[in-house]
Amino acid sequence: MFGRILRDLTLPDLALTGGPLILAVLAFVRAARVDAAFDRWAWIAVALVMLAVCAGYLIWVWRNRRDLRRE
Repeated sequence: MFGRILRDLTLPDLALTGGPLILAVLAFVRAARVDAAFDRWAWIAVALVMLAVCAGYLIWVWRNRRDLRRE
């Protein structure tokens, strides 16, 4: 299903998703570099939230594609 969603999206949709995706990657990198366990889990949580934002936006755009084209 996710592959079909990605095929149906346009370049601007994917470009808007790039910001949270880059933040998620940076948060995972930061989580790998910290020493304290709490800091590591906090950065992992931030990264997971950013990934959820990406996925949520992509699914929302995919489901509302017909309504967005009418405007």
